[in-house]
Amino acid sequence: MAQRILIVEDDPIGQKVVVDYLRAQGYEVSVARTGPEGVEKAARERPDLVLCDVLLPQKSGFEVCFEIKRADATRDVPVIFMSAVCKDAYSEYYASIDLRAQGYLVKPFKMSAMLERVRQVLAA
Repeated sequence: MAQRILIVEDDPIGQKVVVDYLRAQGYEVSVARTGPEGVEKAARERPDLVLCDVLLPQKSGFEVCFEIKRADATRDVPVIFMSAVCKDAYSEYYASIDLRAQGYLVKPFKMSAMLERVRQVLAA
């Protein structure tokens, strides 16, 4: 059975690139375009991993991660952030230490680097 990844990304081009790439690697991928939709889909679908943009409509990726990690049903779902705007060390520290995220990818990133991190997290 294919591992399930939820992509929470509002940029249609970035979303399509990541979704198509991960599907080509054999993953089952679903998409959410807003923060609230990401939280709802994570609760309903219980994916094996969430790839989440930081800047999202209606709720930030940080808030999405906080809510996923707070809920009993999704507490152990790993989250990897993606961001083109939040590139500072504080954002990465906050994501990993305070929010317990499993990764932080600064856009633009190489698809191979993303895939490597995804595989590491899913194998853990």
